[in-house]
Amino acid sequence: MTGKSKSNPVRSFCIGIDARLAYRRGVGTYTANLILSLANVDLINRYVIFNAPALLKKQLKNSRFKFVEVPYGNAAHYEQALLPKAAKAEGVELLHYVDNSCSIFTDLPVILTLHDAMYTRPLKAVRSKPTFRQRLVYGYKKWIIPKSAWFARKVLTVSEFSKKQIMQATQLPADKIQVTLEGVNTAQYPKTTRKTTGLFQILVHGAADDRKNIPNILKAAKILAKQKKSFQMRIIGMDKAELDCTLYEREALELGLEPFVKWGGSVPAEKLVQTYHQTDLFLYPSLLEGFGLPVLEAFSCGVPVVTSNSSSLPEVAGDAALLVNPQSPEDIAHAVKVMMERPELRWQLIQRGLKRVKMFTWEKTAKETLKAYESVLNAR
Repeated sequence: MTGKSKSNPVRSFCIGIDARLAYRRGVGTYTANLILSLANVDLINRYVIFNAPALLKKQLKNSRFKFVEVPYGNAAHYEQALLPKAAKAEGVELLHYVDNSCSIFTDLPVILTLHDAMYTRPLKAVRSKPTFRQRLVYGYKKWIIPKSAWFARKVLTVSEFSKKQIMQATQLPADKIQVTLEGVNTAQYPKTTRKTTGLFQILVHGAADDRKNIPNILKAAKILAKQKKSFQMRIIGMDKAELDCTLYEREALELGLEPFVKWGGSVPAEKLVQTYHQTDLFLYPSLLEGFGLPVLEAFSCGVPVVTSNSSSLPEVAGDAALLVNPQSPEDIAHAVKVMMERPELRWQLIQRGLKRVKMFTWEKTAKETLKAYESVLNAR
């Protein structure tokens, strides 16, 4: 399907992709960049992109890609019924769901991207104060994801760590799961050279989800403050409503961190690169990640990284970051202190990060995804 011979012309198929979450957090970054890269690497097939945001439509100008809007009010109804119905009406022959669950009632061949096995966690680990709607979504996902994994013709995931976790949670056979590593757009996240000022700038990606490890990060900040270190920690990724669903602000106040910690809100994708460029250190000691895209973004921008020695993060970071025990505020604080005091180590890790990031491209992701499409379509 990526080539053509005169004696045996390759057939063009019609592939549908659900893009309603494009550019929204990690799943959205994956979705948008996968679609944009497929437009470059697949010169034969046709695509129908459902519910793409305006930015994706603006970026993607390709006659083989058609945009279709499917109005909906209920996400589960959309996923299970409206999307497959619209896909069939558009002549789609393979439907790709990119957000962990899919319709289990369609006769269309389905490929599912299951990013991780986090659906198995208790809701209290995701939201300390869940709303009624969040309880409904959690219940639906916990029920539908394992069924989706078995229903899909093939499951894609984003790391070897996630593959092992999914196999353990769903009992899927290994050959049904294909790892397609994520990438980073180095043009979107260009390298910058920053001279550290007297106030060491630390960037943290946060969320209401406990796995982002904000309580231990705040405790590490308290240790650094007691050591009279001069720094400012900027925590981004949560708008006011999400932050209010947590106890993080109260915890920071109780620790006396008001002069050191700033809440940066939710930063739009187009402004995130500027945030990295204002940073001396990216601190990402997450408790659980299916992949860990922000690590690659920081590498690409030439920002040194401290991240976790667990889940998928060593797989992504390799030897280009300092790895810490995310459960230990002391370990986190020590690593940050070392990075603050050793500019030569920061420089060394920056060079390693710039080298490592070349291993992860969205073009590779798209090519591996296209192989999955081929295996399903040719097996029909």
